[in-house]
Amino acid sequence: MGPEPPAQRFSKPVKLGITAAAAAGAIALAAILAVTLRSGPDSEPASPSAVADLTPTDPAESPEPQPEPELPAPTAPGETPEPETPVEPHPVCHDETVVDQSLTQLVADCKALWAFYTTLDDKGALGNDPTSVGSSIGVDPAEAWSDTNPLRAWYGVTIANGRVTRLDLSDTGIIGTIPSELGSLSNLQLLNLGYGYGGIPNVLSGPIPPELGNLTNLHTLDLWQNELSGPIPPELGNLTNLHTLLLGLNYLSDEIPPELGNLTNLKILSIESNDLVGPIPQELGNLTDLEELFLAGNRLTGSIPLDLDNLIRLSQPHPSAISQPCASETVVDQSLTRLVNDCEALWAFYMDLDGLSRRRDDHSIHTFFSNVDPTAAWNETNPIENWHGVTITDGRVTHLELRLAFGGGRIAPEIGSLSELQVLDLAGNSLYGSIPSEIGNLQNLQILYLESVYDCCYNSLSGSIPPELGNLTNLRKIYLWSNNLSGSIPPELGNLANLQHLDLRQNFDLSGPIPSELGNLASLQRLYLGQTSLSGSIPPELGRLTNLHTMIIGENDMNGKIPAELGNLINLEYLVLSDDFSGHIPPDIANLTNLIILDLYGNFSGSIPPEFANLTNLERLCIGHSLSGVFPNWLSNLTNLRVLSLWSNNFTGPTPPKLADLAPEIKGDQDGQGALIGSLACS
Repeated sequence: MGPEPPAQRFSKPVKLGITAAAAAGAIALAAILAVTLRSGPDSEPASPSAVADLTPTDPAESPEPQPEPELPAPTAPGETPEPETPVEPHPVCHDETVVDQSLTQLVADCKALWAFYTTLDDKGALGNDPTSVGSSIGVDPAEAWSDTNPLRAWYGVTIANGRVTRLDLSDTGIIGTIPSELGSLSNLQLLNLGYGYGGIPNVLSGPIPPELGNLTNLHTLDLWQNELSGPIPPELGNLTNLHTLLLGLNYLSDEIPPELGNLTNLKILSIESNDLVGPIPQELGNLTDLEELFLAGNRLTGSIPLDLDNLIRLSQPHPSAISQPCASETVVDQSLTRLVNDCEALWAFYMDLDGLSRRRDDHSIHTFFSNVDPTAAWNETNPIENWHGVTITDGRVTHLELRLAFGGGRIAPEIGSLSELQVLDLAGNSLYGSIPSEIGNLQNLQILYLESVYDCCYNSLSGSIPPELGNLTNLRKIYLWSNNLSGSIPPELGNLANLQHLDLRQNFDLSGPIPSELGNLASLQRLYLGQTSLSGSIPPELGRLTNLHTMIIGENDMNGKIPAELGNLINLEYLVLSDDFSGHIPPDIANLTNLIILDLYGNFSGSIPPEFANLTNLERLCIGHSLSGVFPNWLSNLTNLRVLSLWSNNFTGPTPPKLADLAPEIKGDQDGQGALIGSLACS
């Protein structure tokens, strides 16, 4: 509909001293004029019955006074009133092929569904698009949501008595948001947009619209395992016919709304593995029909309300759903308050791991629960000193070593309260989310392993490297290899005077320059900065790292000259510099007589410095791009050489006859005079 014209209300009625008959005639005339004004000059005249209906009755029988009608603003003499904007036909739902137009409420339901469909970034199985992630589900084209298929045939849609009553789109690979229009499907009984282990998961993000609280006929609402965020709308407390509410494994935040305590017919409540905070509302004790309750994997605080004792129908509640094992003497001596605090931090970490309290299936079992001695399981029956991967020294947790121990989750910020922790090893556990800045509180930490495990199990931590790691002055090793970290390398890492190993490889979105502050890491022995998006040149300050024996900087976006200061790294054994470096190769590199592997790739000029003949410990030498001059015959003096690559250079002259005997991995061709005409590549 077009916008309504401005309305003009009548002023308060004025009492006039006229007869009843005259008044009746005036009222009838005014009614006819009002109909004419509202209908326009081309409208049908008012029927006699319509006028008769307006005739006043006996005052004793008069109805309650009604508000004065709104009339369009009058037009000036000679002006033509603007016509109303015609109603635009809906692109799909005003088609008789899709829905019978006499079923006006079903047409409205169709519009709500189409609003949902059009907001999707990927239509999944609904759109019959072979490029969609959901195309492999194999939905019949006759079930695609389109203007060529009847609404009753649309995939996942059920119609009864001229209304949409079910929308079941679990595992259809749809990606997008949930629009508020779904809240107008007032006869809906089931809304399932979650994950059911039967196809391609949906990825719905953004908030849960509060308008879903209008679906008062709903008995099942399943939004489980998407990427929904924001608070749980308190309006969901209006859904008093709800039996099943599944909101677990999302990113929902804020507190649990006490209005959920109104859902007195609820049997299953799943809100686990979100970012919910605050106390458990005592109103949940009103859910006396509840059979399954899942609250784990949040950041809930406070004690368990006594009102939950009313939930006598709960069948075998998962112990991690509401239990607090750290309050048990069986788990930890309650007189050791600091160890109790450590236990609570570990339990918060445990609660943020995936798989906890998932829906009534074997996915609720952690890998280390099924693969280790039951007496080492993390629960309220085993002492904390027996918990798998936990080491306690002098009444404090000092080691948490859970490499390859579980199958996903986030690192809870509470881990930053383990103030005596020395070793944190969470490698190869499918971790996601950010590295919590609270780890910067672990002043005693010496080992931080958050990397992937090669060719096995990967982590996918994202976001930036917290600059707070620069506070960990006792740190000796940082391994963040093969995650999804982004942003720049924080210069604060240059404060780590005791650091020996720094591995940031294969974080492809790590960008910006190498901080010159890394030159302050006087204890550093291994530096891995390959396969990132780092840019700029190599800071000459790295030449101060005289304890370094491995430096790998390659497959980045770096450029510039190789600094001559690297020739000061006399303990270096492995040097790999493989980016868009340019200029002459500094002869100072020849000072590194302990080198075993030397790889230098770039767009260099000039020749290989003859001083490299001093690198007699070399077993592998790979130098490439644009070097020229006479082939360096002194290579035959490198008697330990096993691999040689001089790829894409412009050398002239013959190669030494015995070079092939020294370096059997050489690949290349020679012309009749023994000159190199092919490429020699490392294998």
